[in-house]
Amino acid sequence: MHMMMQMMKKIKQHVPAPVQRTYVELRAALLSLTLPAGGTFNQPEEEREASRHMSIIVPVKDAPAVTWRCLCSLERFAPYAEVIIIDDASEMTETRQILDDFCGRNPWTLIRHRQSQGHSLSCEAGVHRATRPYLCLLNSDTVITPWSWLAAKEAFEGDPAIGVTGPCTSHCATRQMIQRAMYCRHYWSDDQIFAFAQLHLSGLEPRQWVDMEEVGGFAFFLRQSLWKELGGFDVNLPDYGNESELCKRVLRRGLRIVWTRNSYIHHFGKQSYASTFGGKDRINERAVRTRQYIDQKYAAEPSSCPGSGGNESYQRGRRSVS
Repeated sequence: MHMMMQMMKKIKQHVPAPVQRTYVELRAALLSLTLPAGGTFNQPEEEREASRHMSIIVPVKDAPAVTWRCLCSLERFAPYAEVIIIDDASEMTETRQILDDFCGRNPWTLIRHRQSQGHSLSCEAGVHRATRPYLCLLNSDTVITPWSWLAAKEAFEGDPAIGVTGPCTSHCATRQMIQRAMYCRHYWSDDQIFAFAQLHLSGLEPRQWVDMEEVGGFAFFLRQSLWKELGGFDVNLPDYGNESELCKRVLRRGLRIVWTRNSYIHHFGKQSYASTFGGKDRINERAVRTRQYIDQKYAAEPSSCPGSGGNESYQRGRRSVS
């Protein structure tokens, strides 16, 4: 498979950019044919009630267009949640105005940094103000759907050994990513995102939990008590890969990390903090350094994902993303 991927990348290098764009747009259009451009999406009452148990921490570093979509979805589908926004020294007036508007008309908390502290410390600042039993560390380049909270709540309440959960998504380095959504993630309207989520989740039995060694950091759910026990993120990973290292410590405690397949949060990917890193190559360099740091830190420890040995539901749990 790796050789096939490398071959496809080499072939892609010789395809003119306009042809590539046309292909990508046609693929997205075909994969969107069954999704309505508009519609009414009512959030189940049990999902609304589940939001009451969540402290949602959203670090923001500019990217006003995707931030606006994220906050719109939170305003609509997190009615009882505690929402804490951290403006990590955004430079654009548009971004600051968006945050002022949303926090002015909602009972949300807004924390502002004069100088950028990075993703990890911004999360720390938000968690410090959190009061609910479950945390959701949410990237600002996401769109919440009507089915975002209940699966995490049921997992935490259904098994005290579950420490961390993550939903299905459109862009992620783990098996949480759904291929169709990945291809269309930049093309769908919010209504199309909601329609896809409804379609994808409708055929699943309740409590579809898959044990993982880690889940993506775009929407990282964990117990607030566990965060305090672990002491938060590793200070050596200020803004990239921090959730991967945290998952290592969760597993060391004998706790479970599960992918809750009954929830969906759309992730555009590389639109918020990653956009400040200086391009795709710099992002990849950070990813490699982070993985090397984590591998070296835990070099003597075998994989400890509960039930992962020989289980097709995990098999390392990571995948490549474009």
